[in-house]
Amino acid sequence: MKKLGAVILLSTMWTLPLWADFVSGDEAFENKRYSEAIQHFRPLADAGDFRSQYYMAYMYLNGYGTAKNDQLGLAYLRKSLDQDYHAAQALMGFLYSQGIGVPKDHKKAIEFYQKAAEKGNTSALLNLGLAYYEGDGVPRNLAKAIELLKKIPIQQQPSAGRYLGDIYLAQDFDNIDKAIAAYREAAKAGDLASYTALADIYMQGNGAEQDVERALKYYLYGASQGYAPAQYALGIIYANGKNVSRDPALGHAWLSWAMNQNYSPANMALTQLKTEMTLTELDRARQEFIGIQQRVLNKVTSPFEEEQRILEEQLAQQQAKPPRRRRR
Repeated sequence: MKKLGAVILLSTMWTLPLWADFVSGDEAFENKRYSEAIQHFRPLADAGDFRSQYYMAYMYLNGYGTAKNDQLGLAYLRKSLDQDYHAAQALMGFLYSQGIGVPKDHKKAIEFYQKAAEKGNTSALLNLGLAYYEGDGVPRNLAKAIELLKKIPIQQQPSAGRYLGDIYLAQDFDNIDKAIAAYREAAKAGDLASYTALADIYMQGNGAEQDVERALKYYLYGASQGYAPAQYALGIIYANGKNVSRDPALGHAWLSWAMNQNYSPANMALTQLKTEMTLTELDRARQEFIGIQQRVLNKVTSPFEEEQRILEEQLAQQQAKPPRRRRR
């Protein structure tokens, strides 16, 4: 949640204790101490503060720190909406898009997204961009989707970069360089799905030069961070031996990690793979499963950090070289 500055303190004319209570609530919410956050926000929300009303709505609608209660959540949300708060508008748009607590209504969702997007709300910009990309509640318009998504700071909404990459690829492979740039920016900001998107491009070589080694690094980083689709992709690659030496045991191990996260494609693939493996391979698969936990999960460096290190080493080597003497 974006931190609120001193201007808010002056504009709301809060007393210092009330402001301190809001800051404490915000800090508790950010650290997922939701029951504590409710204690701070409830009196402020009941006194009419639209930000606290939004927080209360969000927690009741999600069941954070309290029993899930759509009716109470909507009551607080509508109070915040009455004060034209952009975050409340973005949330109401999402509720209408999903039919949570209200009837599903894509047109109303778009109306609320547009109101919040006009105020620069990044969640609304993201959802509105996706609506234009998918033609959900509005006519499909890729140019409009790109325009909206480009307004979003990637550090605030890393997935915006991934969706930009998806849109560029959806247009044609002439935009592969734009797609790669968008995925890289999103991945650097922490979007794990973008690592897998980059890996897919380099593994398949569709529109870009095939680079299996680079693809495996991207898959491995996402998988090491617990991203199930990346774990599944590695499982399939090693199980089938596509562009790598076939290793059913390692494939089984990665598929097992993905299955542990209820990733359904992994379950089906694992069932098929087991029928093709020997008892020796199945035993080694169990060892590989443990080895991944010990050596890989949360222990792999991002490929971008490695790229930066290599660049710095090359620069240092260039600077260390003595200047060439001119021939007379």
